[in-house]
Amino acid sequence: MLLPVVTLKSRRNSRHPWIFRKMVRLPRGLRLEPGSLVEVRNPDGNFAGRAFFHPENTIALRLVSEDPGRDFDESAVAERLAAAKRLRETAMPLSAPTDSFRLVNAEADLLPGLVVDKFNDVLVIEPHTAGWLHLMDWVVSGLGALYPGSRVVVRPDRRVEEKEGVSFAKAAERHPAPDSALIEENGIRYRVDFKTGHKTGFFLDQRDNRALVAGLSRGRKVLDLCCYTGAFSLSAWKGGAKFVVAVDLDEKAIAAARENARINGADSALSWIHRDIFDELRDPAAAKDRFDLVILDPPKLAGGQEEVEKALKTYLDFNKLAIAATRPGCLFVTCSCSGAVPAERWRQTVRHAAAASGRGLSVFLNTGPGPDHPVHSDFPQGQYLKVMFARVD
Repeated sequence: MLLPVVTLKSRRNSRHPWIFRKMVRLPRGLRLEPGSLVEVRNPDGNFAGRAFFHPENTIALRLVSEDPGRDFDESAVAERLAAAKRLRETAMPLSAPTDSFRLVNAEADLLPGLVVDKFNDVLVIEPHTAGWLHLMDWVVSGLGALYPGSRVVVRPDRRVEEKEGVSFAKAAERHPAPDSALIEENGIRYRVDFKTGHKTGFFLDQRDNRALVAGLSRGRKVLDLCCYTGAFSLSAWKGGAKFVVAVDLDEKAIAAARENARINGADSALSWIHRDIFDELRDPAAAKDRFDLVILDPPKLAGGQEEVEKALKTYLDFNKLAIAATRPGCLFVTCSCSGAVPAERWRQTVRHAAAASGRGLSVFLNTGPGPDHPVHSDFPQGQYLKVMFARVD
């Protein structure tokens, strides 16, 4: 396979799959489209890898191969998809029962910037880099071979398209999503709304943490902040909570949560509040001290390094108010899905929030996503989800 050549300014001495723009000698007189597949060479001309190239982004190269003797072609993509499937078949028995899971987790499955979530018999592709615009047919074909009879859809994120400077609209038109899919997780059914749902439609990464919450909920009064479509709330209900109050600012998410409660026969057992959680937690009329278990799972707050400090301030405010609303002995589950925010800085922020509230936390568990969201040793940034379980003193 003859590819355009991009040369590095200095020899590559790391196995990290990203190479930044400042390390790349841009090819003179050669205009390459975002996502072009290129051959990467060290300054001495020796082979360094094959990669998706972006001429404008900070991350100029995303390596897809370091094997000079093997092309990155349709068969290579198919092999990596099959390997991803085998890994889930090995790891998933350790996890909670479900018909839905993350099939491809980007760099961890040696398919940089490619996410595929399986929702029952619907396979949702979410590309995070322009490179897959040119290779989407390979991905669709490979998934179809692995799961005959399943529906393969392409569901791009507009923010990714803007950042990458490309449009996946044609691929999405060729492989459209159904309105919804019905899935089951830990004995609870959910309707995944592909028209309004965030990301691929449903947050599969919290599956095992929802099971843990269910195990903590029996006989407790539960407050679920940033409840989205109600998965933590329904898990608490399934686990035997006395009652559950769930709060979210997204009106469509609350509507979806009510529908999920109805599907499970729990529509009269949960209270849904469409409101900003800051307003709810600051409202003196809200009886916040009646809860025994508080869950805080805010949306992604930092999309990149430039947003980390602002995100940490918001995490501080969120957690400070949530902890202040608890009483001694209350269980507190707090989360961050911002991969750009380092785990220890986030945990330190939660500790500072507790201290600012005049409280202490006895942390008994720190977790992340389930085994269907592996993290590659060369790509620690893949460990984006951080979850803390604690008792409030």
